Amino acid sequence: METVDIKPHQCLLDIAMQTKGGIDTLFAFAGANELSITDNLVPGKYLLVPDVEVTDRRVFQYLRDNKIFPANAFTAEDDAAIKGGIGYMGIQIDFRVS
Repeated sequence: METVDIKPHQCLLDIAMQTKGGIDTLFAFAGANELSITDNLVPGKYLLVPDVEVTDRRVFQYLRDNKIFPANAFTAEDDAAIKGGIGYMGIQIDFRVS
């Protein structure tokens, strides 16, 4: 079975999009790798690519030709960086809406 390496900030949806052109194969990826669809992935590790058809060949080819690796995972470190940065204001924390 083919494998794919996980890039930083990639989630299972990103991997499905990258390797099969759509998210229709999300549950096949989860099953093949014994993961939940919401599990955090570890960059540098490998996932098994399930033996299912590419769902959208146009998207798959575009991502592949342009060497695009979707990466949309949001981590606790991202959250901390946002909340700790200059210019961050929280509703009902730094100002009140009445």
